[in-house]
Amino acid sequence: MGTQSAMSSEAGQLPIVLEAVEESVATALAVGLAMPDRPVIDATTRDLVGHLRALMGEDLGFDEDPVVQALFREGYRVLDLARRPTAETTHFGAYQYMREVGLLTRRFAGVYHETQKQDEADG
Repeated sequence: MGTQSAMSSEAGQLPIVLEAVEESVATALAVGLAMPDRPVIDATTRDLVGHLRALMGEDLGFDEDPVVQALFREGYRVLDLARRPTAETTHFGAYQYMREVGLLTRRFAGVYHETQKQDEADG
């Protein structure tokens, strides 16, 4: 486990469970004949934002990897409060935001998974 992972756990944060992340992402990115109801979109978005914040709190190699640095810039842009849907946001706008957060969360989860595999291989 990385240094920041250990610090996150010590700070009282829950560990990242990739299965839970993937479940939220799958809900956000599922293709159906109709959009989910707005309460489902809002709940899924809240879950995804929580997963994304947790993943962004992990040591993913930001200092060494320009790809990870770009991913973090995108994460901060997407999580900007001014971009988040409100009650006045259209149903489609909220749906699009949920999907955007889902795609980004999936990318972060992939980097996190690779980091964990490297940490395990390193001992």
